[in-house]
Amino acid sequence: MTITRLSASICTYQSPPEELLRLVNSLCAAAERLRERVYSEFRIDVSLIDNVELPHLDIRELGLDLSRLKAAGVSVTLRQGWGNVGYGAAHNSVLSKLTSDYHLILNTDVELAPDSLEYAVNYLSNAPDTVLVSPAATDFMGNKQHLCKAYPSLLQFWLRGYAPPFMRRQFAKYMAAYERRDLDSMPSLPPLVKPRGQLGRTSSAPVQNLANEVQQTAADVAIVSGCCMLCKTTELQKEGGFDPRFFLYFEDFDLSLRLGKHGAVVYLPTMRVRHGGGNAAKKGPEHRRYFIRSAVSFFNKHGWKLF
Repeated sequence: MTITRLSASICTYQSPPEELLRLVNSLCAAAERLRERVYSEFRIDVSLIDNVELPHLDIRELGLDLSRLKAAGVSVTLRQGWGNVGYGAAHNSVLSKLTSDYHLILNTDVELAPDSLEYAVNYLSNAPDTVLVSPAATDFMGNKQHLCKAYPSLLQFWLRGYAPPFMRRQFAKYMAAYERRDLDSMPSLPPLVKPRGQLGRTSSAPVQNLANEVQQTAADVAIVSGCCMLCKTTELQKEGGFDPRFFLYFEDFDLSLRLGKHGAVVYLPTMRVRHGGGNAAKKGPEHRRYFIRSAVSFFNKHGWKLF
């Protein structure tokens, strides 16, 4: 079996060290599972991009188990020193250096399930027309998050951020369509299939069986969240990554639509994560300003939709 190369970029901005440690440990667990079950020489090269004006982050102080990382084939490189250039531009800073098959874009407030990369990598390996996959997500209390979206309207943003509860209830079906809640009605997969023999470079049948099962629940979507995106690296490079004109917010909406011109953007519920972020309207006036400014840029670029 051909060895798959994976890279990842994590953009951090004054993130708590325990948050970064949790994320990197989850990447390590996912890499260990891939090495054990599918690709015995699998590697993942992680770029930790420190997006602050005065760098102070030190990988040595995170408490990472370096021997475990090495055994799992995970390398972590800290990149810093250019200030806060924005979320998309930070991720773009490593784009030209990538030689991987697939590239994983991550927020620091994400934690991957141990089997998430196994399902995602096998799906992409058997779906030549797919350029981007997005996971199923909950918050850290177990509440469902809806990372996939339909094309947005101004009314939907107002309802999400500012409408009183009684009005949101009146528009519940309208909002459910935007949040693609219909994806939750798809049949769920059973637990990860058990090995049908030794998985590795000489056995491809179990991987194909796994891909067939995953295929049954994957669904095409228009827009996915930038908190966790697994992309085909060559397609991401062709598009130049994120549009750096979006400093914060909507860079993921824009990239989803642009990558969607090259192939399928897919919701993959067997790729599972936990995610702690969301809802710019509740993060204070500065975040609301960023959101409004980026929303105007997005609609100017892709077309305005009022309702």
